[in-house]
Amino acid sequence: MRLGMMNDPRRDACEEARWAAANGLDLLDLTIEGPGAALDQIDASTLRTILVDAGMSIIGHTAWYLPFASPFARVRQAAVECVAETFDLFAELGARWVNVHMTFSGGLFSHADALRWNGESFAALAELAVPYGLGVMVEHPPIPSVSIEDIATVLAADERLGFHLDVGHANVGDDKLEGLLNHFGSRLVHVHLSDNWGRNDDHMPLGAGAVNWPRAVRLIKQLDYDDTITLEVFSSDRDYLLLSAQKVREWWATE
Repeated sequence: MRLGMMNDPRRDACEEARWAAANGLDLLDLTIEGPGAALDQIDASTLRTILVDAGMSIIGHTAWYLPFASPFARVRQAAVECVAETFDLFAELGARWVNVHMTFSGGLFSHADALRWNGESFAALAELAVPYGLGVMVEHPPIPSVSIEDIATVLAADERLGFHLDVGHANVGDDKLEGLLNHFGSRLVHVHLSDNWGRNDDHMPLGAGAVNWPRAVRLIKQLDYDDTITLEVFSSDRDYLLLSAQKVREWWATE
C-alpha cells in the first residue's frame, strides 16, 4: 500500500508535496484546479524533483465539477479537452492513472442521457490518454440515486476505464461499499478514504463518522489490493490527516 494525500488547490502544489514528504506520506494525489493549482500554476520541474527525492508516487486528479454530462456537445468536448490538457504534465510527473468524476446536469434530459454522455466523454479520454502511457479511472459520485448499475453503464463505455473507489462516497445514502467491490473489484485501480455520517460527503477524519473502517479495509484487502490510497481528509488542522494515516496503517497491518 502507498498512502498519501490530495493537495489543497488553494495552495502551491510544490509546497503541498514538500509537506506530504516531510510527514512521511508515500503519495501525492495531484488535483489540477484553481485557484492555486491550475495547470499553468504548476512548476513541473520542481514538483518532479520533490517527488523523486522523496520516493513519492503520484496520482492524477481533475476537477470534480467538469461538465461531462452537459446537454451541450460543445461543453462536453471542452470538459474532455480540459482533462486531456493535463496528460502531458501527469505523464512527466510519473503518474499511471488520472481520475474523472461522473457528473449530472439539470434540464429535461433523462438520467440515461447523462450516463451515456459521461461514458462517451470518458471513452474519448481513455483513447486520448494512450500516447501518454496513462489510464483514465472513473470516480463514482456521492449521490444516493446513482446505482451500481449506473456506474456499470458508464464503465461499459470503454473496457480500458479503471474504477476509482471512494469509500466516503459509498457511505452517502446507504452503504454501497461491498456491492461496489463485488461488481468492480477487478477494475479497482485507486482508493479514496474519508469519513461522514451517511448524509453528505463531509471529508471528515477517519473514525469521526459512521464508516466501519476495519470492515472497509478488510473488504478492500480481500481483493488482494495493495496499491495507492488517498486520504481525502479536508481539515484546516492537518493533525487529523496524520492521525487518519496512522489509523489506516494500523488497520492495514491487522485486518
